Amino acid sequence: MSRSNRRIWVLINYLCIALLVMSFYFGKAMGMTAVIIAGLVFSVVVGVISFSLVHIGSGLWKLTHSKSEKLDERQILVTHEALRYSYSIFAVISLLVLLSLALLEGKYDITLIVIFASLLYLAHTLPSSILAWTEQEV
Repeated sequence: MSRSNRRIWVLINYLCIALLVMSFYFGKAMGMTAVIIAGLVFSVVVGVISFSLVHIGSGLWKLTHSKSEKLDERQILVTHEALRYSYSIFAVISLLVLLSLALLEGKYDITLIVIFASLLYLAHTLPSSILAWTEQEV
């Protein structure tokens, strides 16, 4: 599969996740109408197809989930870079969602703000903490 096709399927896959979340959100708020159920079914079916094509079919799932001992030097460098970017993006998105929930709740929820700040701190200090914990010398 070409890189442009992989990119398209990745976008489709993440759009399906977004549709799934929005369908559940609106289903909870307005009730499970036929349109919402159709959105849920569509997002799951297309999501599974896109996941199978881009992650399983391309071998990328296996590459990113293999032990480093089973990878050559180039594969280790490529997956390390991908993991570095992906966890940074994941941390930011997760924290933005949590902060949005805290601010949009309609009331001032100090607990969610403290959780947000603590997770932001954790996201920034966890890599160096792992090195401090595991490395003999730094």
